[in-house]
Amino acid sequence: MTIGFIGTGEITRAVVIGMSTVEGEKPTILLSPRNEQIAAELADRFENVEIAGSNQDVVDGSETVCLALRPQDGEAITADLKFGTEHHVISFMPTYSQARLSRIVAPATRITLVTPLPAVAFHGGPTPVFPPDEDAIEMFEPLGTVVAVETEAEYQALCVATASLAGAYAYYETIADWLQGKDVPADKARAFSGAVFYALAATARNAPDMSFSELTHESATRGGTNEQVLTHLKENQVYTEFSKALDGIWDRFENAKPTSD
Repeated sequence: MTIGFIGTGEITRAVVIGMSTVEGEKPTILLSPRNEQIAAELADRFENVEIAGSNQDVVDGSETVCLALRPQDGEAITADLKFGTEHHVISFMPTYSQARLSRIVAPATRITLVTPLPAVAFHGGPTPVFPPDEDAIEMFEPLGTVVAVETEAEYQALCVATASLAGAYAYYETIADWLQGKDVPADKARAFSGAVFYALAATARNAPDMSFSELTHESATRGGTNEQVLTHLKENQVYTEFSKALDGIWDRFENAKPTSD
């Protein structure tokens, strides 16, 4: 199978690295020349990756076409492309619904919405998929955790949740900065804070039957230091404001949809 990518930004880079470093047979990957530097880097690094002469060459040479474009550029770039009924179109553009995509990639009708995260490059990223297309799931399962959903509203909610990444990094940056303020060397502060981040993620992953509420309760020993910090954050509405921030992203996605969707 040949997988084509229209748009060669950082997410395409992560997906291509992930697909090209899995064990076993690798797919043939055809890249658009949109970002020459990233395309050249990937083609030089991996034998299964080629650069097409144009976006239309990507479409013509691929059974599966991934649209990895900025949402504001999506319609303009695809306007001149000719898809066929045989194409499977996978969109990485979070504000594009199936209805909107069906208009710009017609006569192709097999359309899947996917939101890969950068960690797919090292096979550690969660990937929302809608609808639960078997081939799309098979493509992304080796790259981390696939969460396939049955409705577009579920998919949009998962996409909204991906907006939490920078905030999570800032949380651990705060820990590292605080440690440096207490004269811990920067490299050790970074290593320790990152290790805490990893330990929490590993604990949650290895306890799939426990809710996050249960994990929180287990960590916040009564009268202990974790309970003290948690209480302070709750009293200062940190988590309430975080939830409101996610509501803002939901509204942004809703407002970005054309009224005809």
